[in-house]
Amino acid sequence: MDRDDDKIRRQLDAVVGDSFDPPRKLRPTIAKWVGAALLAVGAAAAVIAILNANLGLREHNPHASPKKPVTITIVPAR
Repeated sequence: MDRDDDKIRRQLDAVVGDSFDPPRKLRPTIAKWVGAALLAVGAAAAVIAILNANLGLREHNPHASPKKPVTITIVPAR
């Protein structure tokens, strides 16, 4: 068996190289992707909440003076 293992290892090294990285297990990979997706959704929600709070303050500010109409006088050219 050792001769076959050595032969397979040499053939594999010729194709892949000396540092063969076996495939990872599926569960840690899925957990990492789910965690990253949750962090991304949380960050997006935080940005939206901050923008909504800051833009909402401008609309509902009790100290803001009411908008007054602007009078425009049009003078005809001579």
